Amino acid sequence: MSLLRDHPRLAQPSVSSWQAAFVMLFAVRCIAALWTVIMDCDEVYNYWEPLHLLATPHALTQHPIPAFETWEYAPQFAIRSWAYIALHALPAALVSHVAAQPYAFYSVRILLAAVSAVGDAMLFRSVATRVNARVARYMLTFLTVSAGMHSASVALLPSSFAMYTTSVATAFAMQQREFGATCAFAFGALLGWPYALVVAIPFVVETLFFCDPRAKFFRRFSRLAFAGVLSGVLCLPIAFIDSLAYGTPTLAALNTVQYNVLSKARGIGPELYGTEPASYYIVNLLLNMNVVLPLALASLPLTFLTAAFAPARFTGDFPGLRTPGKPGKVHTTPAFGAARLLVLRLLPIYIWLGVLTAQAHKEERFMYVIYPLLCFNAAVALYFLRSWLEAGYLHLTRSPYRASRTLLFPACTLIPLLAAALLGFSRSASLVAHYRAPMVVTQALAKHTHAHTPATLCLGKEWHRFPSHFFVPPHVQVQFIPSAFRGILPLHFAVETPHFQNAQLDAASAFWPFSNATRSAVTSVNERNMEEEDRYVPLDMCDLLIDFDTSRLAAAPREPTYSATGAWEKLVCRPFLDADASRDAAQDASLRVRLVATAARTLWLPAWLFAQIPGWEEPLRYGQYCLLKRYDTAA
Repeated sequence: MSLLRDHPRLAQPSVSSWQAAFVMLFAVRCIAALWTVIMDCDEVYNYWEPLHLLATPHALTQHPIPAFETWEYAPQFAIRSWAYIALHALPAALVSHVAAQPYAFYSVRILLAAVSAVGDAMLFRSVATRVNARVARYMLTFLTVSAGMHSASVALLPSSFAMYTTSVATAFAMQQREFGATCAFAFGALLGWPYALVVAIPFVVETLFFCDPRAKFFRRFSRLAFAGVLSGVLCLPIAFIDSLAYGTPTLAALNTVQYNVLSKARGIGPELYGTEPASYYIVNLLLNMNVVLPLALASLPLTFLTAAFAPARFTGDFPGLRTPGKPGKVHTTPAFGAARLLVLRLLPIYIWLGVLTAQAHKEERFMYVIYPLLCFNAAVALYFLRSWLEAGYLHLTRSPYRASRTLLFPACTLIPLLAAALLGFSRSASLVAHYRAPMVVTQALAKHTHAHTPATLCLGKEWHRFPSHFFVPPHVQVQFIPSAFRGILPLHFAVETPHFQNAQLDAASAFWPFSNATRSAVTSVNERNMEEEDRYVPLDMCDLLIDFDTSRLAAAPREPTYSATGAWEKLVCRPFLDADASRDAAQDASLRVRLVATAARTLWLPAWLFAQIPGWEEPLRYGQYCLLKRYDTAA
């Protein structure tokens, strides 16, 4: 019961099994888990750091506790869900107990790779059986090779979790299993990111108007409402964990929505953390999804064109909307049935892009939710392009035999698939080659410090590239020193007087042994991104320092080049691309040089290949990302 059908006189495609799709996706994403850089400091401080707190409960006795807390986790704000963090705590704690902490970090990433592979394999199988086998094959290729999927699938972020549940929900929706789809959408919104419900709007329309159209509208609405109410039961364990953590009845997802929607009236909100132009998401998606984006955006126009001029490509197995004014009458023609269903399933990416582009504050991770759907839309567009080429060839040659033997059609689809693979893996390799230094340098602390000698590692301007306490040995404490950044920095979790007292929740505290840290009264926090001076320690308290020696001529105020002061020696250094300096170096050059410079910053090429491109590395400016040690310290 597929929406699309291939030409009956041409070779029919085979399709991989669910298991084969999972193995392919999981293998690639395991590699991504081990090598991909952390794309955003928000992932570190809002998710990896709280997870480190839960994974190392013995550290609650240390001072300071080796985990940073952002203002969002302060009990008076409570806009981050501890239930989401707790979901990953057990594997992290088990591995931390038997191995070095970096292994716990990578084990959680591999777990995320497995979960994302399961969801996308489910989506692949549903597309193969309910849309078209050829579309499923194209989509699987895009899911496997896209650089955006490599990063998003292993990121510890609510938007990544919502991406997993969106894949599962879409798979259920395509099978018209409305209860499973509703639960998956609800789970992603309640435990992950509440705004992800926006992509469920077409599913609601499909359920109300397309599923079982011979049933009365009230019956269809009742079924959907019942599924929604049962899905709401998911709120109970989530609210229970959040309430235990914060010490007061809390549903963090609700607080998140209130903060983002109602905060503008108080002069605060996400815009305090930066705004971007309307073109931001298009440029970002071109970097991360390359040819997938233009194909995905073309999917809806191509669907309309095909429904209008080549309706035989659609099957009549899916009933469409009721005929207005004639209850019980149902269209079953391809153009009014399968085409309309397909349009609804292509709509989420357009809705999501429209809604988020209208917001002033934009982040790369906000697009993660629709990455698998972009791959689906792109696969549909590629299918239609091939179908139009097949139709044109048959019209000219009038020979199905020649059409079945020609290599033109495989080449038509192979070129964009191969381009997606080459660009995707090149982009992922570029991120590793240019920006992995912070993880490598921080992990080197274990080799350059003594387990029985306490030491203090300080972060200045490189605070936002800190890869988390999972890379820091237990005997090393991390502190901040002043830099040019004047916003609010995280602070260490502390075991202090609980901010809220609740008799019922106190009685259940045995289920949450971290309450003294997660409920502690935090006064030096604010929601206005204003600097808090108590975050800093004097430089003379630092035994070790992580710094980036840039290629720029002058250092910024409060950001000296510490390795040049004579007080620090370099222990470990790795090259790190200075993107701003590289961009400035090519700013006044010719158009060709600027294009080559942009490509060199964006993509990785093997040495033998970029040697053939004049000026490939010339505009790139690298600095040294270093672990420094004070000369007079014995750390």
